[in-house]
Amino acid sequence: MMPSNKGADELIVRDIAVQRHEADADQFVRWYGEMAQSRFANAFAYGRHKVDVLLDVELRELKPGAQVLDVGCGTGEYIRRVQQRGLVGSGVEPAEAMRKVAIEKNPGSVILDGIATKLPFADSSFDLVICIEVLRYLHRNDGRLALREIRRVLRPDGILFLTMVNKYALDGFYLHHRLQRAFGSDTVSVAVPHCEFVTPREVAREVRTAGFSSSVNRGVLFGPMRILYKVSTPLARGFARWFEPVDDAICAIPATTAFAGHLVTIARR
Repeated sequence: MMPSNKGADELIVRDIAVQRHEADADQFVRWYGEMAQSRFANAFAYGRHKVDVLLDVELRELKPGAQVLDVGCGTGEYIRRVQQRGLVGSGVEPAEAMRKVAIEKNPGSVILDGIATKLPFADSSFDLVICIEVLRYLHRNDGRLALREIRRVLRPDGILFLTMVNKYALDGFYLHHRLQRAFGSDTVSVAVPHCEFVTPREVAREVRTAGFSSSVNRGVLFGPMRILYKVSTPLARGFARWFEPVDDAICAIPATTAFAGHLVTIARR
């Protein structure tokens, strides 16, 4: 799992990630609002819905009152989702603007200022930890620390639900990111933050090294739909409604996991 910026240290990469999410809070509120109307509304909604389908499978397995932690909870959408299922949702979010929205949206929930590498919770506190689109923004070493911290706060046999970015996804994001680096500054910035591109095999290895007993990888969002949404949102919305069953059928084939837009890893402590 090599970092995309040689020499960028963990602290700089982490601070830039927080700044980026501080700036993006309003955008996430809009995206989730549009997603509530239609999962085809935008590229974010289309891809995130597919992640949510897999997450819901894990949530349904939990007993009422089970404790769930969302690491990098953003605007608190997943805490609300957890609470609606009769579970107890908590969150950690370092970006103040995001955290403020999450607290307003989930009154009474424990939502703390904190980072993935040093979770402000006791050992064996949670039955499930959600970590969606978080570790991709962190330096490789911080990602490893975060995985160990997540394992620490999970109860025996607890579950981690993690997403990362496939290096060889067909949407070409890896190539796009490399070109941004090649023709821009070679340092991370709020405009172009660090992104940790991985392969399923690399994630499986990192999860095992962190002490998890088992893991399984799933790929979702196989087709380059995000590119089409950038070209024409109305066209993409129409195409996505037709293409979705095909996309899902392709993603059900294990050999396609490494080429999907989202890499989902479900690991057991």
